[in-house]
Amino acid sequence: MSNKVLGMHHIGITVPDIEEGIAFFQAVFGAVEVFRTGPFDVDQDFMKNKLGASADSKIRDLVFLRCGEGTSVELFEYSGDKASRPRRSSEVGGMHLCFEVQDVHASAERLRALGIEMLDGPNLVEAGPLAGFNWIYFRSPWGLILEVASFDKLGYESNSPHRLWRAGQRAD
Repeated sequence: MSNKVLGMHHIGITVPDIEEGIAFFQAVFGAVEVFRTGPFDVDQDFMKNKLGASADSKIRDLVFLRCGEGTSVELFEYSGDKASRPRRSSEVGGMHLCFEVQDVHASAERLRALGIEMLDGPNLVEAGPLAGFNWIYFRSPWGLILEVASFDKLGYESNSPHRLWRAGQRAD
């Protein structure tokens, strides 16, 4: 018996202020709020043993957002733990989210117009398996690293029978 992986359903992100998180994803990605739960009424055992959270923390709110044709985004706002900045990309546990867009240059202009903190770019990968990949990193108001990227064909595609997932297309 097999248990085929169908795809990635959602990415959960803890934010310091859920309204700020919703507003950011709506402004930047056109996210649509699908539903929210409000506060969770659960005990310390649930928080620690089912969610891996501090036993003293509480979920103030949880919201699911739909961003285009891809994986949904789940935002959590907790109380009880001291807030800290997200890890850097170079640290274990560091991460970023990448959203495929039609035109990374147009997206970068729009992000700058919104006052979003941008890193250098857009950048074009010119050789290797990612040749053709246009990308730029930026930060959310709470420090999460995000990326927008656009591309037609990538370098690896001429040598591999497999394809990465893309919005609007099936992988292999």
